[in-house]
This record gives sequence, C-alpha cells and structure tokens, in this order.
Amino acid sequence: MSAPATHLRWNLYGAGLENLGRDGKPERLPTPQPAPNEILVRIDAVGICFSDLKILRLGEAHPKIARDLRTHPAVMGHEICCTVVQVGDALHGRFRVGERYIVQADVYVNGRVQAVGYALEGGYSQYTVFGEPVLNGDAGCYLLRCPDHLSDAEAALVEPWACVVASYRIQPRPTPLPNGRWLVILPHAPMVRYRCGGVDGLHAGSSPHLTSPVDGGGTPSPRAGRVGVGGTAVLFTDSRGNLLAEAFEQAAHALGMATHRIEAPADALYDPAQVHTLRDAYAPDGFTDILIFGEPTPEALEAAQDALCYGGALSFTCHRTMSPVPVDVGRLHYDRLLLMGTSSWDITDAYRHTRDTALRKGDRLLLFGAGGAMGQMQLFYALTRPEPPAQVVVVDRHPERLEPLREMGIPLALHAGIELQFYCNADADPEAQQARLRALCPHGYDHIMLLASSAEAVALTYPLLTDGGVLNLFAGIPKGQKVPLDLTPLASRHMRLLGSSGSTMDDIAECLRLVAEGALPARKVIGAVAGLNALPEALHAVQSHRYPGKVVVFPQLPDLPLMGLTELHTRLPEVAAHLEAGRYWTRDAERALYRVCSKAGENDATDY
Repeated sequence: MSAPATHLRWNLYGAGLENLGRDGKPERLPTPQPAPNEILVRIDAVGICFSDLKILRLGEAHPKIARDLRTHPAVMGHEICCTVVQVGDALHGRFRVGERYIVQADVYVNGRVQAVGYALEGGYSQYTVFGEPVLNGDAGCYLLRCPDHLSDAEAALVEPWACVVASYRIQPRPTPLPNGRWLVILPHAPMVRYRCGGVDGLHAGSSPHLTSPVDGGGTPSPRAGRVGVGGTAVLFTDSRGNLLAEAFEQAAHALGMATHRIEAPADALYDPAQVHTLRDAYAPDGFTDILIFGEPTPEALEAAQDALCYGGALSFTCHRTMSPVPVDVGRLHYDRLLLMGTSSWDITDAYRHTRDTALRKGDRLLLFGAGGAMGQMQLFYALTRPEPPAQVVVVDRHPERLEPLREMGIPLALHAGIELQFYCNADADPEAQQARLRALCPHGYDHIMLLASSAEAVALTYPLLTDGGVLNLFAGIPKGQKVPLDLTPLASRHMRLLGSSGSTMDDIAECLRLVAEGALPARKVIGAVAGLNALPEALHAVQSHRYPGKVVVFPQLPDLPLMGLTELHTRLPEVAAHLEAGRYWTRDAERALYRVCSKAGENDATDY
C-alpha cells in the first residue's frame, strides 16, 4: 500500500465559506512523509458535524482555534475513519500498514486540549500525519482499532455516537477535588453552624489530576487546568471570623494543600472584583471548586462562574429566594462546568444531591431541538436502555424533521413500553411552549437534553425540571452568552445545570463496542454521502438541514456528488441495490460505491 505524491486538502484560512480552500476548490499539496514517531494515514470517511459549521462561522475567534488562520490554516473534520499507509521508523511493531482506526478527537497533552479538526489537522483531506499528540497524549493513543465488519462510514460515526453515550455517563464528583484549587467564601454568621462534612473524608493520596465533575466513564480525565500535588485552598473570610475557616484549614493541611486566609469586611465579602482578584493571585487557570456560604449576591455568583477552570464546580448555600443570576451557558457546555446549591447548613449536600446523568427506569426525558441526526441518536439510545425511561418527549420546530424520528421511535417505544410523544413548537412563543410541555409532563422532567444551540432555549426549558432534575446543554452555545436564571431551585429543589461536550477514551471505546455488536445502529443515521470536492455543498446542506441524517464524506472519491441515500436509487442504482430496506447504509453498499467510482477512474488508493 502506497500513497500518491500529492493529495487534496481543504485548508480553512478564515471565517466564512469563501475562506475554505482556494477559489472554492480543495488544494493539491504534496503528501506528507511521516517522521520516525509519526504515521501517515489515508482518510477513508469523515462525518460532517454541526461544530464544523461553528468553526466555519467563527474562524479564528472559535475558542478551540485561537490562531491566525491566514498563516496557520485549520483542517476541519473530526469524525474520522482512516487506514495506516506508512509507519515511522520508531513505530514499527506498534502500527502496521493496512490497519484501520477511528479517532478520539478530544486529544489532551499536558492537560491542554489539542483537538483533531481544530488545533490538529482533521479529516477533510485525503491523507494526514498523526504524531505525538494523537499517539502519546495524556490518555495514551487516541486511535482505536476498527473491526473489519464495520463500513468506513459507520466507523466514522462512532465518534458522534460516543458523544451521545457520554452525555448519559456523567458522574459528578461527590466532594471538592482533593489537591485541587479551592476558593471558600465564609461570612461571620455566629448563629449558624455551617459545615462541609465531605472534606473530612478526603486524604492526601487522592488523585492529583483534575477529574471534571462531569466526566463520563468514572476515570480521571486530564483536562485543561491540571492540578499539581498539594493543591491550594484560598479562604476568603469575614474579618470577624468563622469557626469553619479553622476546620477548612485543618482539612487542607491534612491534604498537604497550601492555605491562604484572606480577611475582608462584611460588605466586601461578595464583591465580584474580589473573586477575580483572588483567581488572578492564586489560581490563574481558574479554581476547581468554589464554595460560597451565606447569602451570595447574583454578582458574586456570576463572578464565581468566570473564576472556575475547565470542569470546575460552583456550590453555594441559599436560604431564601434569589434574584436571577447571569449564567454563561456557553461555558457550561464547552468547559463542562457544574452549578449546584443547597439549602442545608452543610455545603457538601450540594455535591451529595447531584445525581449522575444515567437514565433510570421511570425517568421522564425531554429531547428539545431533536430534529437532526444527533436527535435521532439521542432518541434511539434513550428508547433502548435496559431500564427504560417511562416517558420521552421529542420537540422540534420543523415538522418534516420529526417524521424520521416517529418512524424510528414509535416501534421501539411500543416494544419497551415507553410513552413517546412528539411536539412541533413552530410559531409558538416561549410561554405557549412551556404550557404545552408542562401539560405533557405535569410533574416535570428528570432529564432535559438541550439539542438546540440557543441561549433562549435554556431559559425556556430550565423551569420544566422536576426536583433533582438535570438540564444538560448538549448543543454548543458560544462562550460569553449569558442567560439570567433563578438559581434558587438549585438549592431548594436540587435541580442541576451542566454541559456535555465530546467524550472520553472510555466513552468512545464503549461506543465502538456497542456499534460493533450492533447495539447502536451508527449506519442507520447516515442521510447522504459526498466526495471531497463536494464539501462546500455538503456543509451548506448540513446548515440548511437538507437531509434528516448525517452527511458522510469519502475523501478518496473526490468527484462523488453530494446525494441523499434516497437519491441513490436513480443516480447510482448499483449502490442502492445494497441498501437495507432501501434506505439504510451497509458495508455492501459501500463496497459497491467504491467499485462504481473505481470504474469511473477514482479510488486508486482504496483497497477493496
């Protein structure tokens, strides 16, 4: 197996489709040669993700790009199936030519994200090189061997399926992070016995790595803001004193944490400027845990969110109705923050009353904005759990996008005994939508999965949670977008706000197993296929929701036009003949596609 001297690649030089490639076409560039510690891979299939459109819209303003794209262009595409075609001298025996892999795009090196398709070159290219970040990152190798029986397109879609699986595997940590970076704000409160009982059980041998409070799989995830052994506890206290400060100091000393006690007058205790000053002085990367006792102001709670690191947790006590607090819903998603409160005197109860996100028997789930491919995945996953929810409500404003969900969902729901309802919220104002969704589930929802990239949707759905319910921001919202929310129910009713973004190695490995066993139908959410030259049209099709399912690009078939699977019957009948039930992608359909394109003079590099 050999690579050609040149290959096609879509470089992105700035925001907007006009900055993708050159003159609307991919560039033909020399095929890279791997260094001794690198491998050269052929990109066989890559799925288009809605996040690619966010990169295209924001360009270098995207938080995961943050560089001059004119001089250092990006190559998007992170849902990848690839084949090794050349192995660097130092990697012989570890990788072999011809091996197929899928890619875990969430690559971390020294606790910092270097995601494939963002900081690292992605799949909108015929060939690429994977080196140290991908092969030897914080979690080891970010490539997973692909079973032979999976098609390239099906394998590429394991990555987005893993994001769905991960959203139901979130396990918030039960205490402040041992050896983390804590900010504890304590009022005088002589008549109140505030406590933090969970700190007593922590010990110095706990993991020094920052495990996000919302990481799935239960294993440490080396995310941004890696914590050094020892950690730091910053105690910001009323100058009149608080006995709990001494208890925190003793616990921190037992953990080997450095402690810093800063006293301030009562009127400065909840000053947001003080929160920012303390972050800059003691935790430039942000605090892992911020615990605020007393009656924090909305301004203090807003500042506390800004002072959290990736995966940080904000907990507070609350004993009366609060004014609305601006919540950065973008950070909830992208930085996987957790907001929680308690009406108890023991702030550890905020952690204790935070449930994981696994679906349980009898739960009631709202999928809001579920009309796209990710909504199909979410619905299938929910309806096929061993312990199924009692009710699933599916919402989208496009009636035509609800139809595929009905076709797929109704038989599964009947089989599982799940109450499945659909609601088209087109032209309905927020009050009318809330009224309808309350009528469908009068006691509130245990889970709300927000699939609409809309800050307004957060404000609309948040009040629909039941006691102990979780609102999961699955769709990305730009950082900095703030929504005023009444956070009182976080304390009084143990409702929780969190975000789910990407997946861990455990998540994608579990998802690959489920797809390989046929438990998750990755191939059944494919709506269209395209060659590499058709990428701009395919991106526009995803933006306009032209197809009900995922669009998969085949870089080795550059001249393949964009076409929905239903179009194959007239345009490529030899391929359509191998679709399951005339509409679902199969390995045989993919083989037929390669054969047809080979006859047309393409696909010289692909072995079938």
